[in-house]
Amino acid sequence: MRIFQPDRFLLEEFVAKNAKQLSGVLLDVGGQDGKRYRGYFKHADKYVVLDPDESCEPDIVASAEKMPLEDESIDSVLCMEMLMYVEDVPTAISEIARVLKPGGMLLMSSSFLGSLCHEPYDYWRFTPFSLKNLLQPYFEDIRIESRGGFRSQRVQNRVRYLIERYDLYKRPLIGRVVSIVSKMRGKLAIASDASDSSRANKKYAIGFNVLARKRA
Repeated sequence: MRIFQPDRFLLEEFVAKNAKQLSGVLLDVGGQDGKRYRGYFKHADKYVVLDPDESCEPDIVASAEKMPLEDESIDSVLCMEMLMYVEDVPTAISEIARVLKPGGMLLMSSSFLGSLCHEPYDYWRFTPFSLKNLLQPYFEDIRIESRGGFRSQRVQNRVRYLIERYDLYKRPLIGRVVSIVSKMRGKLAIASDASDSSRANKKYAIGFNVLARKRA
């Protein structure tokens, strides 16, 4: 069972929209078992998952701060909702840049207004300004976009609270009802946010999505 969450819907929409930007040997950094996004990259020559959790059975068991890969050996990097769990973020970014070939693409996302997750390993939240500062030494053509807005993040936080409060993944009947209501409210909120380009709405993003190219 999957309970509809606006954030997950928007993340998958972002990956689907930009998947063709990534090709060749693709490294999914922090991708756990790789199942969530692998299907969007069937066109890639090779899909390699790197994660520090051995129980997820990734292709490479390692941290983002110390990748056992050669310099400029990867064509593209996917890094979704991972930075908040990394202790040394600048080092992780420099490692991504090190293994990525010149001109290689990075597709990345990070959380901003969201609940704690995977405690006690949830360390950071990022603004678009901090993301730009982290990426600029190594990347160009940096595009950072808001994920959702005021209405979407309200629905997202409400459904996350219900999931946590009532352990809904262990209560499938109630979980399905919550999912139906969340989907109706979430889709309406997402559409409303999409039509609201105000500066105020942009301040309440669930998170931020990034597409960037490594400097040649």
